[in-house]
Amino acid sequence: MLQLLIMSKEGRSRREQRKQETRQELLASAAEVFAADGFAGASLERIARGAGFTTGAIYWHFGGKDELFLAVFEEYALMRVGELSAVHATGGEGLAARGRALADQWMSRQARDPRMVVVTLEFAAHAMRVPRLREELATRLAAVRLAVARMIEEDARDAGVELPMPAEQLATVLRELGVGLAIAQLVDPDAVPERLYGDFVESFYGLISSSTRPAEEIET
Repeated sequence: MLQLLIMSKEGRSRREQRKQETRQELLASAAEVFAADGFAGASLERIARGAGFTTGAIYWHFGGKDELFLAVFEEYALMRVGELSAVHATGGEGLAARGRALADQWMSRQARDPRMVVVTLEFAAHAMRVPRLREELATRLAAVRLAVARMIEEDARDAGVELPMPAEQLATVLRELGVGLAIAQLVDPDAVPERLYGDFVESFYGLISSSTRPAEEIET
């Protein structure tokens, strides 16, 4: 009896492991197809075929194209948080230097491969007509924004700098500025050099820092 229970448990574990492997294989294929073909142009048949499955596997794991894209974007958002954390940890000292490092990393990333930001904008236009999808996308976008806000708060606190607005609002503005500049660079690269975003962020934080007297100076 005990042996049967152990075998049953091992069987369930293997099935669960294979289920997760199938899901990851579908996500990897979907990320490539969405990036290459856009959201509207992406075919579930091509995604499934790229992972070695039929479209039935997609409907089993994700329910359809919308949910599959949201799962792909969730993994992308988590990867971006990891990238930002790594850049922030090694981006130099001070608010301006670290802000610049984050901005430069974003523009460099987009110069190498802008496809994910483009397909996300395409999905956002699609999601605007479906409130549930819009909320789901907003939740995933918030992960990156909140991560940046925490970094801004940490750097401002360490520097003794008073921010001109709440860190989350500042993170929202800086993020959307970065997305806008990345898109503008695709259209007119001569007008939007890769270092422009970093130049602005560094100057902005420099102005904030110079207009705020450190707490120790105020006390004396």
